[in-house]
Amino acid sequence: MVLDKARELGLALSESPEFQRMAAARAILDTDTLAFEALNTFKEKQSQLVELLSSEEPDRLIVAALSKEVEDLQNTLLSNPVFAEAMAAQNEFQSLMNKVNSEIAICIGMEEAQAPDCSGGSCEGCPGCN
Repeated sequence: MVLDKARELGLALSESPEFQRMAAARAILDTDTLAFEALNTFKEKQSQLVELLSSEEPDRLIVAALSKEVEDLQNTLLSNPVFAEAMAAQNEFQSLMNKVNSEIAICIGMEEAQAPDCSGGSCEGCPGCN
């Protein structure tokens, strides 16, 4: 029964506007050669930077140069409208997933419910959670 409900939830998520937007944006991103190549180069340089930083005594000049390359590639990616849309769509879907996970956690007692506009700050005078 639980797995059946999980399957239903998965299907409902796949039909959500957030998921549909993300899937469409990813499909377009996959066809954008410039964005695809920039993303691969970014990942490669980022990986090199992580490896370099994890070494015993990284060369500061190389770290600085590689950091600048990674930053420039990131800016190039973010200025690409296809990539920017894919990231915005992914963030929107992730937000939906966070809400779903929070609702599940509330239902099983792992998290307390909050009022719809709760900021998590002072609850003084708030009729919601408590």
